[in-house]
Amino acid sequence: MPASRGYQTGKHLEAFILVILAQESMHGGAVLNRLKQLLPPVWTIDDGHVYRLLRNLESEGALQSDWVTEAAGAPVRLYRLTDAGRLRLADWKEEIETRVASLNVFLDLWSHSQ
Repeated sequence: MPASRGYQTGKHLEAFILVILAQESMHGGAVLNRLKQLLPPVWTIDDGHVYRLLRNLESEGALQSDWVTEAAGAPVRLYRLTDAGRLRLADWKEEIETRVASLNVFLDLWSHSQ
């Protein structure tokens, strides 16, 4: 695989959204900006996918939102994590810990094969 390969946030994008919103309530644009700040530049973040996930997470009860009017500009939808969202985030933590452990095994095996 070439080093210049781009990466999709894929299935873990939901986990990143949940953990960001666990820290503070935000509107969709702020979540998107935070993702772009946190994730490596080689990762591709689909703006539309972020907004679809926010709506899906809300419809599934993991998030709640309210329309708020900021000092300047149009009203925005402010998202916050629910108790169900915190449980879902805990599930993600367990899944990611398992994945990290598996990847560490791979890296250890790889380093011993060199």
